[in-house]
Amino acid sequence: MLDAGRYLYAGFMCHQALEKALKGYYIFLKDERHPQTHNLTKLMEETSLYGKASDKHKETITKLNPLYIETRYEDYKNKITNLLTKEYSERLLAETEELYKWIVACTK
Repeated sequence: MLDAGRYLYAGFMCHQALEKALKGYYIFLKDERHPQTHNLTKLMEETSLYGKASDKHKETITKLNPLYIETRYEDYKNKITNLLTKEYSERLLAETEELYKWIVACTK
């Protein structure tokens, strides 16, 4: 998606990767179904990772949370799309990879 210039969808996939990692971590910790939310901050709090996360990781979460966009919000989707650049999206992908690796390392 990034290479194709579809920056909104690249960001959405970054959000999805972390959402799935956090929900998996939640199940790993608590051996129960994860919360029904797409809010990454809430998931970080539910797993007690938010308090352990670096400021940079918290900033990444703040950037990614708005990129979970329901299709019924077309105006919002267009507004966000116009704000995303190639450079911003590349940085966001790198930050997502770093945070993902940190979450995985917490399971060990």
